[in-house]
Amino acid sequence: MPPSGSHGRIQQGQGSGVIIDNRGHILTNNHVVGDADSIRVLLLDGRELEAELIGADPASDVAVIRIAPDNLTTARLGDSDSIEVGEWVLAVGNPFGLDFTVTSGIISARGRSGMGMMEIEDFIQTDASINPGNSGGPLVNLNGEVIGINTFIFSRSGSGGSVGVGFAIPSNIAMSVMQSLIAHKQVTASYLGVDVQSLTQDLAQAFGLPSPRGALVKSVTRGSPAEKAGFLRGDVVVRWGRRDIADDQQFRNLVTITTPGQPVDVEVVRDGRTVLLKVTLLASPPEMVVEGKSDRFLQSLGVEVTDSSPEILKKLDYEPDAAGVLVKNVRRDSPGARLGLMPGSLIINVNGKDVHNSQELRQAIAASERSKSYDLVWRNGDLIRRVRLEAN
Repeated sequence: MPPSGSHGRIQQGQGSGVIIDNRGHILTNNHVVGDADSIRVLLLDGRELEAELIGADPASDVAVIRIAPDNLTTARLGDSDSIEVGEWVLAVGNPFGLDFTVTSGIISARGRSGMGMMEIEDFIQTDASINPGNSGGPLVNLNGEVIGINTFIFSRSGSGGSVGVGFAIPSNIAMSVMQSLIAHKQVTASYLGVDVQSLTQDLAQAFGLPSPRGALVKSVTRGSPAEKAGFLRGDVVVRWGRRDIADDQQFRNLVTITTPGQPVDVEVVRDGRTVLLKVTLLASPPEMVVEGKSDRFLQSLGVEVTDSSPEILKKLDYEPDAAGVLVKNVRRDSPGARLGLMPGSLIINVNGKDVHNSQELRQAIAASERSKSYDLVWRNGDLIRRVRLEAN
């Protein structure tokens, strides 16, 4: 396991996993094995085997390791899109070093996001007891099918014990990431070519929707898969494949984990009527990878941004023609929050370059990628603040 970094001692950790094929591939969490120098696996029959790391994805917290394929029992994978709130589930793992422990509970919620734990968040919430050591283990339905990979809990106790609020990565997301890791050693990003935002109650009423659920398309990139599929500005995406869309973050997550080249049926609301589209995503072109680095920088600050409008600026007591990019959310206790960024802040300049919209902001951040230094200027009302950040 990874060195502790103090006095030359070796730090050991424990977690769980699940064997998913007869080639010896094991699905687990990135935070369990991603930084390990060596990995050993204890099987139910008592065998202890060396494992190799096939690939790990910090964005989704999914990792794949492999052991020798010798007389292995594999798990059956279920369809996490078909699960229902209230359905009984079992969590299997190694809590506090107690090997092969099974606990039971129900699915408390689906599609949980905004936790600030990782980039891709679309969790299954369960009250099945999950504790330290359960990470990477399977969440199983009563048909014995793996429908999630246990990953983290909310806890107020000093020991990090369960209080009945645990989260698992849906099996469909974990499998999509796993297939990419096995095939390419990394996750192949998908490119759709739309910029979206969440809906407010007022926007939902304006678009004739019963509730503010869905992702509002703000722009469509020319020549992109989205344009070719017929997406238009002002469309509200309400369904992606078999998943109903709750908000813009969930939509981005689903796009991210969709395999390039895989056709997807999409349902949008346009001018009060439902329109069905079919889109095939591409692998992200090189320039999109740079933009992804910009997004990771903003996520590292704990900040979400959006384009402003004269109406929004007026409500926030800015001049209607004020330039800048609006901060719509700041994660509590994040670096951005400690710097003084808050919802309603207006980012106006990065490294001497004025920014007027989120695209310009991302381009300015990307242009500073090589120097790893960011001079950030923003407004909180009439107060202008400036800070220089050095990226790790």
